Amino acid sequence: MSADKVEKCARLLSQKSTDDEKFAGLLLLPRVVDPQDARSWSLIFDSMDIRFVERLLRTGIKQAKAIGTEATDHTLLSIAVSIIDVLASHSHIAASPRIIERIPSLCAVAALKIDHVSSEAMSALSRLLVHDAAVKVILETPSLLTDIINSAKDSEPAVQFIDYVLNRCSQFATGEYLSGWISMVGCAATVFEQEHSKVKFDLIGVLANALEPVTASSATDIEETGSNAQLVKSISSGCISILKQKTEASQYTDQALVLYSHLVRLWPQAVFLRLASKRDSSDTVDSKEAELVLRLACIEGQAAIDAMMIVDSSQPDSVFIKPGWKLPICTEMAASWLSWVTRWLDDQPPDSLEVDEAALYKIMSEIQRLATSSVGLLVDWKERVHDEQAMLESSSELVIAIVHFLSLWLSTDPKIHQAAIPVLPMCTKWIRNKENGTVFADYLRPCVSFALETCGISEAQYADDLKTHQLHHDRSQAQGFASPWVGTIEFDDLARAVYSIPTDEEMLL
Repeated sequence: MSADKVEKCARLLSQKSTDDEKFAGLLLLPRVVDPQDARSWSLIFDSMDIRFVERLLRTGIKQAKAIGTEATDHTLLSIAVSIIDVLASHSHIAASPRIIERIPSLCAVAALKIDHVSSEAMSALSRLLVHDAAVKVILETPSLLTDIINSAKDSEPAVQFIDYVLNRCSQFATGEYLSGWISMVGCAATVFEQEHSKVKFDLIGVLANALEPVTASSATDIEETGSNAQLVKSISSGCISILKQKTEASQYTDQALVLYSHLVRLWPQAVFLRLASKRDSSDTVDSKEAELVLRLACIEGQAAIDAMMIVDSSQPDSVFIKPGWKLPICTEMAASWLSWVTRWLDDQPPDSLEVDEAALYKIMSEIQRLATSSVGLLVDWKERVHDEQAMLESSSELVIAIVHFLSLWLSTDPKIHQAAIPVLPMCTKWIRNKENGTVFADYLRPCVSFALETCGISEAQYADDLKTHQLHHDRSQAQGFASPWVGTIEFDDLARAVYSIPTDEEMLL
């Protein structure tokens, strides 16, 4: 490309030129300058009257609104947007305040939904938003994006653009930019809740990607503004409506669960307290939402546990007994999810006629798998660290959460008793630990009682036999689902700890 042609374009586009000359320069520019020629575009940009391009954008926007976006002639917009798109493709130009100042007009074009032109405007914006200064412009004026969100309606390019922008903005969701982020994500959440077209399903991933970068600190700041309640409500309702459908939405079920898990990660109390009054509600949506959280807790709890069991064999065992071993976030998430399942099971009324049997039956398999995974984690953990006390010290919250959850399941269903036998010695040592011993004993006492009951053994007689060392383990009255614990040394040792019966060694001290 000759330098003369570049200089001619630069001269035509300079501030000293007339509007007609500038317009001619814009028409000539794509024909004589390669879009990839960064040096030539830099020379042209340095001398260009960018405000003329801005005027074309504004004039084109007014015309489009006047004649309707369905019209085919949007020449001014097409010329201006295509030039800015090329300029934005060169990072050193895209970082210039002169080009970043064009963001509001580009957003207005993107919201018009004009074929090709709006898509090209979003392309230019995406290039600009690589730079933090451009992201802050959006956060300072959230209506720039909310207008695009409200007009997205089944537009795949628009949804992809919104996805990118919200994810970028989430990295700045703090301090002075927090209110802007809340406005934009809140708008997307409202559309997600209210829409029933394809955009509803598209927004599942958009919202999940927007929430993923948000830190616990930012979540606390958002909660302090009181804005998280509406976010939780809108996103929860949207997820529930998807999970209630059995046809088109079935493929989006997992995505809805992932999105909901972000709500629980960021604002667990807001989610759980909101559901506390809904679990026994006769309203279908409310009861479905409570069921969703229970199912989600089981699935995510198991996922967190499974992630912790992915071990790098090249690392020494010692790395797994330090605080925050393996994957710190997994220990926190697993404890959180297990606590929620435990809370749900704990809240079931003692009168069997009032137990939420429908929800329990639907979620039975997930709870069973979570219980099995919890047992597997404890066994795997013990095999690697060889020290129950080290396990407790490294993550007492997780250990207590697992034992509490398992105690509720083991005290009502003997199906995993066989698999849980290796866990009994661990529990025995934890009970005899002075710091948390009473807590563990209280959790495990019902398990001991239940195991004896399945074998038709009197608990009072069994306790007396333990004290006098005259155990008989008479299983003649055992039921068809009798616990395999009864009759094992592990179970007898656990029972002694639960009943606070000293061991032979302790009696000799």
